[in-house]
Amino acid sequence: MTELPLVSQPAPRPRPASRLRSFSLKLYRLTVLILIVWLIRDYYIRIRVQGKAPVELHEVKAILPEADSLSVDHSDRMGLFVLDENNQTIGYVIRTSPVSDEIIGYCGPSDTLVVFEQKTGKVAGLTIRSSGDTTSHVNDVRANQYFMDRWKEYAWDQIAGLDLERGEIEGVSGATMTSMGLAYAIRNRIRYSKQQEQSVTPFRFAAKDAFLISFIIGACLLTFTRLKRFHWLRKLFKVAAFIYLGFVTGDLLAESLFAGWAKYSVPWRQLSGLVLLAGAAILVPWSSRRNIYCQTLCPHGTAQEFLGKIIPHQKKLKIRPDVKRALRWIPGLLLGLILVIIFLKLPVDLAELEAFDAYLLTSAGIASILIAISGLVASIFVPQAYCHYGCPTGTIFEFVRSHGRADHFGKSDFVAGLFLMLALTLNQYAEQIQQLLLQ
Repeated sequence: MTELPLVSQPAPRPRPASRLRSFSLKLYRLTVLILIVWLIRDYYIRIRVQGKAPVELHEVKAILPEADSLSVDHSDRMGLFVLDENNQTIGYVIRTSPVSDEIIGYCGPSDTLVVFEQKTGKVAGLTIRSSGDTTSHVNDVRANQYFMDRWKEYAWDQIAGLDLERGEIEGVSGATMTSMGLAYAIRNRIRYSKQQEQSVTPFRFAAKDAFLISFIIGACLLTFTRLKRFHWLRKLFKVAAFIYLGFVTGDLLAESLFAGWAKYSVPWRQLSGLVLLAGAAILVPWSSRRNIYCQTLCPHGTAQEFLGKIIPHQKKLKIRPDVKRALRWIPGLLLGLILVIIFLKLPVDLAELEAFDAYLLTSAGIASILIAISGLVASIFVPQAYCHYGCPTGTIFEFVRSHGRADHFGKSDFVAGLFLMLALTLNQYAEQIQQLLLQ
């Protein structure tokens, strides 16, 4: 009896429950990452707005009794929204320090609190919070109700346009220099914010950006198309990325880079190619299960891959499973340490915690060089040793990577939740922790 040939059955479609679980985990991972970045940015904006002497709620309540809380404005105005008990905005607050600290009255600058009313847009009141000027002159200005109330006639844009040189605001008799110093400081503070709002960095697209985008496209083609079958082409592409990204431009993705962007801003107008590279490194594995940066573009990963071929696979070191599990905690612990360094502003160069700075031969730190060399030597005996057991940046890309139907809530997701809680705690209490460490 002749046997019928077996007919291959099509792979079963993923069940709705598994698709929902996979999508939920993808959303969870991306959300955790975005929230941690937002908490870092919020903290550093709050520091720039509030400075060393944060505005307290009771100061604002003295002018707007309905004030219930203050919220940092992330825009270039660099102020605080005043909210009532219903979380409705009822005012806006700025302080002249530190922007106007270079403006001296009689013998020192004054930090002035200016409160605007939401309904009218005009000044609701102002207070001299502190001053390096003569105490008697400052007290004279505080006591002069005419001078203090005069500001209530003006809104934000009107103050920016004040012609103080022609006497639109009159100084306090006996404390003219102190009072006019305060007036110039207020105008300067608002003009500074308006200049920041109006200044737009011109979009710049250089040859380097075009090359980076070309490498991104090339990596995607070698990952998602039939070109991946040409092993020689893949090797040639990796060598080109190794030379160009590693030694020509030094445009390697690292925690120091991401930390700077989180604290300040993403320079998409000046470094569009690098920003797109970072976006592809996160979003491609998140959406497609393919980690194109680590597997195709990272110069350090390529160097480890080529060095790993020196010793045959059969002669590689065999790491015990329990030791391997312990080693895999190193990148996660480094990420936790990086969060602490960022929020507590510890004097540690984040570039010194990774190998990538070693490729910038003229400015590389000793620690980065030692980490890079150690990782490369280890990769001869253990495949991709640094990638698996020492790279915090690669760990982030691997964390967001989707695993399709096989995806499940694992240890990395739990640790990511702990990191989010750590970032939230540090966002709120970093300054108190710093004071405890200094004691």
